[in-house]
Amino acid sequence: MTLRWLEGFDNVRNNDALGRLYNGSSTSLGALPILGNDPAEDRGGVSDAIYDSCATDDEAILHTPTLVAPVSNTWIVGFAMRSDDASILVTGTTAPYVAFHNSSGEQLRIQVYQDSPASTKPYGLYYGWRIMRGATEIARTDQRFTLVDNTTRAWVYFEFKVTIDNTLGSVEGRFRNIKMANNKGPAHETFTWDNAVSSIDTQDQATAGVDSFVLSFNTGTAARDVGFDNLYVCDSSGTKNNDFLGKCIVTPHHITTTGGGDGDTVDWTLATAISTEDAWQEPATSVEDPDRLTSDTPLQIHLAAMIGIDLIDAADIVGVRMDLYGRMETSGSLDIGFMWRKTTGTPAQVESGAVLSVSSTTVTAASVIAEDDPNTSTDWVYADLNTAQFGAQNKG
Repeated sequence: MTLRWLEGFDNVRNNDALGRLYNGSSTSLGALPILGNDPAEDRGGVSDAIYDSCATDDEAILHTPTLVAPVSNTWIVGFAMRSDDASILVTGTTAPYVAFHNSSGEQLRIQVYQDSPASTKPYGLYYGWRIMRGATEIARTDQRFTLVDNTTRAWVYFEFKVTIDNTLGSVEGRFRNIKMANNKGPAHETFTWDNAVSSIDTQDQATAGVDSFVLSFNTGTAARDVGFDNLYVCDSSGTKNNDFLGKCIVTPHHITTTGGGDGDTVDWTLATAISTEDAWQEPATSVEDPDRLTSDTPLQIHLAAMIGIDLIDAADIVGVRMDLYGRMETSGSLDIGFMWRKTTGTPAQVESGAVLSVSSTTVTAASVIAEDDPNTSTDWVYADLNTAQFGAQNKG
């Protein structure tokens, strides 16, 4: 497997920026708020970085950019979920879901359904998951989960593995009742289903394969929110991160205010911003922030120094995601490289191989997922990640 996406929503401060990052065709932000640094979700309290953060809404849909080319047929997704009111699931067919897409449209979705028979699940409302290919329901989970207890302690971590094929498709799933989003929780349990989930048709489009992923918060009911957190997505290519990853925690890596946030190389020019940290700190209201860095010279590099991460255990780093936002000051086009610097042992910044291409005065965004440290081409080492510097290069 190869890690294709990570999301913890911790660094997102406004919907505008989120929409530039999730630029797939199905994205609809609605009134999506980002709930960050919530002590009620903290799992123990070492630092601000380990407080939970989640996105929550009653109508938002987030569609990732294209994650692979060409498409892959087998994917795994893991995520934590909770809601503030199980009655969101009582009426209609609109309910939260995860879905797998290619350029033609949706291939398959795994969607919440409401199931509360009084004889077996009294005293509340409960939900399960169902597999949908278009309007056809393939199977439902036998297991059900409550959403109506203490809502800050009703998180469950779900993982699903799907293979897209019109005759040999399959779905597997498992879960952990973690209670709080950043808890490890008990050992996972495997889903059972009310119908066959192997050697089935999971391909709704004319061509097989998946290249992007959709996360829907849409409940169809105002003021009844659903929250997602700690998301990972893998496809079947590659040899790292094979099979289910288990419960993951996605934590932010913030730019330090010490020294203005400057890394070892700071060639770009401050424009309105008073420091590197100020320029690259995402604004709270709009991504079109006048506080920025500019570069007119090809190969110029600008790095930011980071605050250490307290949460990560050295053996558990499955990957790192870096986002860049950029635009042209006037006309023309530019490629911006993702830069990484290891500050011990090999003190030279290297490229990740990905670029953010900008060609207008409108801010656009791109991401890169690094399963290995680009400086060493080997597994991430906690001490190196904790002191790493991240930045951008003007590639002309």
